[in-house]
Amino acid sequence: MRIGNRMNKPLAAALMAGIAGLAGPVLAQNSELVVNSAVAPSTLDPAWACGLQEISFLQNFYVRLVQHGTAEGPEGTRVVDYSSIEPYLADSWEVSEDGLTYTFYLKEGFTFESGNPVDAEAVRYSFQRVLDMAGCGRFFLTDGHIDPVIFDSIEAVDPLTVVITLNKPNGNMLGDLATHAASIVDPSIIEANGGVVPGQPNEFMAANVTESGPFLLESYSANQSARMVANPEFAGEAPASDAISVNWITAAPTLLLQARTGQADITFGLAKQAVSTMGNNPGTRVIAYTNPFVQQMMLPNTKAPWDNVLFREAVAHAVPYEDIVERVAYGYGTLYYGPIPPSLPGFNAELSQPVPFNLDRARQLIAEIGIETPVDIEVMIQEGDATQQQLATILQSTWTELGINLNIRVAPAAEFQDLSQSHQVQSLMRLDGPGVFEVGYYWGYDAVCDNPNNLTEYCNPEVDALVEQLRASSDEAERQQIMDDVTEIWRSEFPKILFFEDQPVVVLSDAVSEFTFSPLPDYRYWAK
Repeated sequence: MRIGNRMNKPLAAALMAGIAGLAGPVLAQNSELVVNSAVAPSTLDPAWACGLQEISFLQNFYVRLVQHGTAEGPEGTRVVDYSSIEPYLADSWEVSEDGLTYTFYLKEGFTFESGNPVDAEAVRYSFQRVLDMAGCGRFFLTDGHIDPVIFDSIEAVDPLTVVITLNKPNGNMLGDLATHAASIVDPSIIEANGGVVPGQPNEFMAANVTESGPFLLESYSANQSARMVANPEFAGEAPASDAISVNWITAAPTLLLQARTGQADITFGLAKQAVSTMGNNPGTRVIAYTNPFVQQMMLPNTKAPWDNVLFREAVAHAVPYEDIVERVAYGYGTLYYGPIPPSLPGFNAELSQPVPFNLDRARQLIAEIGIETPVDIEVMIQEGDATQQQLATILQSTWTELGINLNIRVAPAAEFQDLSQSHQVQSLMRLDGPGVFEVGYYWGYDAVCDNPNNLTEYCNPEVDALVEQLRASSDEAERQQIMDDVTEIWRSEFPKILFFEDQPVVVLSDAVSEFTFSPLPDYRYWAK
C-alpha cells in the first residue's frame, strides 16, 4: 500500500514529495520519464473512477485478468489494439457454449505490495466490491447491464480458479474485464480502511492505491504531482520505465513551455492552438491520433430550459462548428452530429451530417417557443481544460445575440466529478467517449433512460428497445439497421451539443524511445 508520501521511505523521498506540493512541477532526474498533463485525476479508486484522467493514471497500479494487445501506430509509435484480448493475471480461460460461464485460471506469483497473494479470492472481492459500490466502475465491469446486473455469481473455486456466471450472454465481457474497473485491489487494506459501503465511495481509496500491478505509487500530491516507480515484486512483464514523474499543470503557458524546452518528455492536454506552434520546435515530435472521444456540451434534458426540444435545437444551430474546428481544434477535429462518433464501428456519415450554423433558424425556434429572454444558463467546465474554456467563451459571445446569458463555472477536478455525476448542474462540458469501444456499450450509458451515468438525462423508450435489440444481435446487417434507426431518432431530439470528435495530440521529446498511445493512456509502455 502507498499512502500519499510513504513514511517508511528515506527522508529524501519525503522531501521530494513535500517540495512537489510547495514548489509546483517535479523536474525529474535525466534517467526518469516526465509526463505532464493539463487535467488531474479526481479519484484513484478503480470502482469509482469515470473520467479519462483518473482511469489512465490509476490503472497503472493494478493487474487485471486480461489486457488488450498493441499494434503499429504513426511515426514509429504503437497504439493499443482494442480488438485483441491477451492474458494478464489469467493464464487462460474457458467460455461455456451458452456464453454464460467464464472460467479463469490464474498465474502464480502475483502479490500485493502488502505481501498478500493476488489470488482468486482477491479477484472475487474486487469485482463484488465494484458491483456493491455501484459507481462508474460497475458500468464498465458489467458492460452497462445493470438492471438487472449481468453477473449472477463470482466464485473463487480455489486459489487459482475464478468462475463468473452471467444471466445472459455478452460478447463484450472479456473487453470489460480489461478495463480499469476490473483492477484487482487488496481486500485486507480496504477492509482496514472503511471497507465496502453499498452505493458509497471509499474516502481512503480516493487518494490511495493498493498496488497489485507494474508500478508502485511513491508519492502523490492531489492536483499537483506524483511519482511512480517500477514494482520490483511484480510477477508480470516489467514496465519500460523504472520511474515516472507525473505533473498536472493547469497553467497553459507552463504546460507549453515545458513541452517546448524538453522539461517534459510526454505532454498531454495542450490546447490545439499551442500544439499548432510546436510543429518546427527542435527536439520534439507532435503526433495526432484517432479515438471516439468527443468534445461536447451536456444539456440535461429534464432540466429547464433543456426540457424543451425546440430550445435544444435552437442552441444546436447557434454553434459556429467550422470556426471551432479551425480556431479551437486547429484542424484536429471531425465534425458530425449523431449518437455514434466517427471512429466507432457503425458510424453512418450520410445520416450524421453536422448541424449547420444558422442564427436566424435559432432565433425563429426561440420565438416559436415563446420563451422570455434573456435566459440565464450556467455551464460547468473543468479547471485546467483550455479547450473547454475556449468553447465556453465562444458560446458565451455567440449566444448573447439570441438573448442567452451563458455563465461559465470553473470547477476543480473533484468538484467537477461530484457535481456532474450527481446531476447537480444545469449543463456541463466534457470530453467523453466509451471505455469499451462498441456502440452497444456506449449507448448503454449515453442514450438509455434512467441510467445515472447518462449525463444528458436523455430518455426515449423506443431507443431503449432498439438498444436492447442491438446488444442481443450478432447479425451485422441487422445491427447496422438498428444503429441507423437510432441515429435518425436521436438526431431529431437534439439531446446535446457535439462540437467535434477530438483527434488527441501528444508531444514527445526526442528522448522518448518507446511510446504506445491509448485514449486511456497506459504508462507501462513508455520509456526514454
